[in-house]
This record gives sequence, structure tokens and C-alpha cells, in this order.
Amino acid sequence: MTNNSLIKAVESAASVGITGHIHPDGDCVGSCMALYRYIRKVYPEKPVKVFLEQPADNLSVAEGLNEIESDFTKPAEAYELFVVLDCSSEDRFEPSGELVSLAKNVYVVDHHMTNTHFASEGVISPDASSTCEVLYDLLEEDKIDRDIATWLYLGIVHDTGVFRFPACTEHTMNIAGHLLTKGVNAQQLIDDSFYRKSYAQNRLIGDAVARSELLLDGKMIYTIVTKADMDRFGVGTKETEGLIDQLRLTRGIEVALFARQDAEDTYKISMRAISKVNVASICASFGGGGHMFAAGCTVKGDLSDAITQISAMVMLQL
Repeated sequence: MTNNSLIKAVESAASVGITGHIHPDGDCVGSCMALYRYIRKVYPEKPVKVFLEQPADNLSVAEGLNEIESDFTKPAEAYELFVVLDCSSEDRFEPSGELVSLAKNVYVVDHHMTNTHFASEGVISPDASSTCEVLYDLLEEDKIDRDIATWLYLGIVHDTGVFRFPACTEHTMNIAGHLLTKGVNAQQLIDDSFYRKSYAQNRLIGDAVARSELLLDGKMIYTIVTKADMDRFGVGTKETEGLIDQLRLTRGIEVALFARQDAEDTYKISMRAISKVNVASICASFGGGGHMFAAGCTVKGDLSDAITQISAMVMLQL
């Protein structure tokens, strides 16, 4: 069923800007690129541009990634409509904040239960597996080609952990099936964007897993990657993707936590839960958010204190 509120907003706008959250993941890039390519195809005369931090190389699975604007030092343009995808709050779409603030209208498409409803118009579906699933329901299905379908499939694959997470429903699988009829090469997309890693990335993940520690009688596992670790293996922050999922697969654990150092006293924390712990509520207490079983936040200061606080919160839910 197609909801035309997004289509109407795009059709009535003289120009459209698109953005997603900081450190864009597969669902963020997939939804932004799918909408961008859709507008380019259906409304070829309409000015449209995507603004994101440069995505990781593993997300280069379809056309258009090189058209993303990642230089935020240029003077900000005013767009009539700005569509913000996969963002739960205004602080999450930095460094595009100034661009969004200049827009006449802002439309949000999201699936995070922690969304603050910062835009006056949009669709937020917390029960959806991904923002790409929400976006699919907003587009006209007969106008989705192979390129657009590939970006949508990418987002669904990444936010469902290749169709493994609880948010993956019959509707999710039906959408994925429809996208396959558009010519999506699922095997290549999943291998190249989700599983395939560089040798240096594998070494970093192996080292981080080897240094991991168990808490709460083996119900929680965590590890930390510092800037020195990344320098030692010659990788950047984007190459740490996938580490949290490796921790999550540890037999017997309920919660996995991965902390990555982004600055001297600043750490990006990613959390995953199996079935009992609402990690979104825990991350929200640190200013973050996400989904019940997959969430994140940023902490500053003493990381050991933060992990102690988080483990105490986990224990209360076990």
C-alpha cells in the first residue's frame, strides 16, 4: 500500500535535499540513495542532492554513491524540502544541521522508537525493520527500478542482519521478494556489503574479540577499540563495522557491547541484545537511542565508569 504524502511533498517542492544520520550505515545510505535515485528517475528536472559523511567502501553496491556531497565546508544552500532519513533526533543529522535548518519544509522517514518527532511532517514506523522498508511503502512500486531496488535491499539487509533480527517480519520478506524481481543480485550485495572484509579489518576484529571480556556471569560481553588500535592495523572507524555482530554471536550472552574511541575522551558505544534486554532504553539514558535490541550512544569521560553503569542497567533487566 502506497502512502503518497512523501510523493506529494517532493512534487510540490522546487528543490530537494536529502540527508541521514552521522556515521551513515547501510540502512541510512540505502534509504538516502534510494530516494535520491527515485527522484532523479521520476522527476529528472527537479534539483536534488544527497548530503552525508562519506560512506564506507563496502556500501558501494549500486550507482550514484560518488554523487553524495560530503564536503560540508561549502556555504549552505537553502532547499525548499529537506528529507531526513533514518534519524531519530536533530543532533543525529549533523553535519547537515545547518542545511536542514535553512529548508522551508522538513520531512522525516524513520523507524526508530526513540524518534523525537522533530519534523512537522513525515512517517515514523517503529515496527518496521528498517527505514528502507518504510521508504518502500512510500514510493510508487512500479517506478522502482533495479538501481533503486538495490539500495532499498541494501538497507533492509543491513538493519535486519541479513533477515535474522526480530524486527524482520512477513512484510519485510515480501518487500525483499518484490525487490528481487527488479533484478537485485542478492548474493553479491550481501557478500560485498555485509560479509566481505579486508585483511586488516579481519585482523582488527580478531584482536578485539581476543581482548573481549565477559560480565554478569557470562551474560554480557564487551570489547574496546582505541584510536591506537586502529592506527596499529591501518584501519579507520568505518572498518569497525561488523565487530558488534561478531560479539553478539557469542554463545550464552544476552548483551554485547562494543566501544570505539573517536576522540581522546569520546567513545561511540554500540549495543546488541538477544531477546530480554531493551538496549534502546539504556542508550537513551546516555543521550543515544535506537531499537529495542540494537542501539547506540556516545559517552565522554571515563569509559570504565560508563560500562559499569551500563552493566548495572543490563543486570536490572535480566
